[in-house]
Amino acid sequence: MPHSRHLTEGSVIRAISRLGVPLIATSLLQSAFNLVDMFFVGRLGPAALAAVTLSGIVIALLITAAIGISIGTLALVARYWGARRYREAALVVGQSFHLSLLLSLFFGVGGWFLARPLLAFLGGEGEVLGLAVTYFRIISAGAWTIFIFVTFSSALKGSGDAWTPFKVMALGVVLNCLLDPLLIFGAGPVPALGVPGSALATIFSRLVTVAVIIYRTRPRRSHLDLAGAFGRISLPLAGRILRIGFFSSVEMLIRSVAMIALLRFVSVYGTAALAAYGIGTRVRAIVLMPGIGLGYSSGILVGQNLGAGQPRRAHRTAWATWGIYQALLVPLVIFFLVFARETVGFFNRDPAVLREGAVLIRYLAVSYFFLSLILVFGKSLNGAGDTVGPMIITGFSLVSLIVFLAWPGSAAFGLEGIWGAILGATALNGILMAWWFQRQRWSRPVAGRLYPEAVLSTPEEPPV
Repeated sequence: MPHSRHLTEGSVIRAISRLGVPLIATSLLQSAFNLVDMFFVGRLGPAALAAVTLSGIVIALLITAAIGISIGTLALVARYWGARRYREAALVVGQSFHLSLLLSLFFGVGGWFLARPLLAFLGGEGEVLGLAVTYFRIISAGAWTIFIFVTFSSALKGSGDAWTPFKVMALGVVLNCLLDPLLIFGAGPVPALGVPGSALATIFSRLVTVAVIIYRTRPRRSHLDLAGAFGRISLPLAGRILRIGFFSSVEMLIRSVAMIALLRFVSVYGTAALAAYGIGTRVRAIVLMPGIGLGYSSGILVGQNLGAGQPRRAHRTAWATWGIYQALLVPLVIFFLVFARETVGFFNRDPAVLREGAVLIRYLAVSYFFLSLILVFGKSLNGAGDTVGPMIITGFSLVSLIVFLAWPGSAAFGLEGIWGAILGATALNGILMAWWFQRQRWSRPVAGRLYPEAVLSTPEEPPV
């Protein structure tokens, strides 16, 4: 019911769980979406696995702007919803939709034509480069599906509806699981397309999820009434979305550039090292999914509580969320420390990949405790509309990773020096993020910054 979308009253733990459970499930499904590709592509050999890893790094770079817009959307919708300004919340979605269309066109076309030089710059060559270019171009052509889905998904989450995005994502994962083996290996009249088949399966699955989530946000099918939200342009509100999202995008851009730099270091050690790195990052994505879900939960609750004028409850919510994530992490860390080699073997049994991948998995396992600080408090700050602080902290930490840790570490200890650098930089980033959140500068009144006067209205009754 509409009243249940307001999570600014009652038990903090209950509010976290009401959002956290579907958001964790959605995050796990998103990871599953990516892992399905990795699982089936891995059966094609190290070259195919390395190609998908190579293109995946650049794809993350291309969609950075879309994620930034989604953060701006979530923060503003949550704040407006907490303040019970429902028409403004709907207008945010309309502006985000227009921005997403423009940016998806730009990145889609640019990604298609720049695929080969970008992937060659990252160290791709020969068979790996050819496969990576084809995969990347197909994904780029369908990049708009990612932009539009995250816009509507973030809007629903910001207003307290986390179950609809979960259900739609579940549908996409099921479709991807069915289409991946069919298009990669072929069956009957369907030819075996290999790596391109994986990209086509992903695009078709995402296309279906976009159609479904738009349908589910139609009037009378969602508590977030979007009637008339797409026919009006509000430059002040669009500016607020971009202002919040820009620094979040820059933070993600910094992370992507750092990953690209690391990829360059790793690629020097050959295809097996690159494949091991790809497996390690995908496994890390599984472990981080609960944290991402809980982080978004905390960010939404922080935004709604600030909108409702309850900064102390917002602060308490973030720390409670971090405690819950820590409890979930302990058994996972133990598992990966003990079964590192078996985890890598699930994706690829090549001896060199097994050896290097197992070492990386153990380093990453220790880093998860610090990543929990980054995820929960970073998303909480985003939900409060503070994206500048996390951007500066991330930039400082990752520059330290490349210049002061990975570079000398690689020269002195080889691949293990790179894995140790990842752990050290993650620890620095997490500690600084928790310190910045604890200062509570984000809890100061920011109404003039987040609410454009041109669209303000008095609080409304919940939509029906």
